[in-house]
Amino acid sequence: MSNIFDMEPAMPSPSYQEKSLYGALVANLAVFLPYFVYLHLHHATVNFIAATITILILAQVVVQGIIALATRNRLKDERDRLIRLRGYRAGYITIIAFMLFGMSALWLHSSLGQINPAHMALHFLSVFFAVVMIAELVKIIVQLVLYRRPL
Repeated sequence: MSNIFDMEPAMPSPSYQEKSLYGALVANLAVFLPYFVYLHLHHATVNFIAATITILILAQVVVQGIIALATRNRLKDERDRLIRLRGYRAGYITIIAFMLFGMSALWLHSSLGQINPAHMALHFLSVFFAVVMIAELVKIIVQLVLYRRPL
């Protein structure tokens, strides 16, 4: 007897949007992880944050260019738009929640005298950049999960 009915359906090959999200995830992690390690070991400077943002932009341009050249079908449908909106909603909620938490933590550390007031702007910039990075990762991961969920 044939086992044709026992086989699981094969997952379709990733669409252009999924490949783009995977590329963005790899580029973001390749830039964010060393940034967080450096931030943990040293104090961030404005030049370091600006260099990290520049490297991230260049990495995204290169990765997205390679994916666009390698992918033929770049059509979007209603499902792609809905997944994109849900991903942005998750990222927005993340950025608001973490920004409130980060500003509260800065205020608490400042009021306890654990942060030099002269360096408050640099600490704010570091917290803001970290929050934006985390929100971007949440957005990408939510979109990837939604693409892999069956219809």
